[in-house]
Amino acid sequence: MNMPCSIGIGCSSRATASDVIQLIQECVSEIAPYSILATLDRCSSIGEDVAATLKLRLMLFPAAVLAQVRGIKSQSPLAASKVGTASVAEASALASLGPMSRLILPRQTGRFCTCAVAILS
Repeated sequence: MNMPCSIGIGCSSRATASDVIQLIQECVSEIAPYSILATLDRCSSIGEDVAATLKLRLMLFPAAVLAQVRGIKSQSPLAASKVGTASVAEASALASLGPMSRLILPRQTGRFCTCAVAILS
């Protein structure tokens, strides 16, 4: 991937940074410089570990912000009931780039985690 992107992640309390990194590496063959890692504020500790390992800037969002994001392709009733937004990975990726962004990779699932990728259109 040549242009900077935003990689949104979601994870359960059972996920490890290794789980998330493995999923990201399966989904994104090459991470361009200045790309962003974005997630729910409640996932900050795992987000910090993943961002540091992959040398990405981390952006955190509260569930109330993620619940308002447009352009979501998939929704999780489980996430909605647990954290207050039906999308974490997709909404985080889109929210970090703003209203001109679009998903290029909808939510993918890994071991206790999800990943989605957005770019500016």
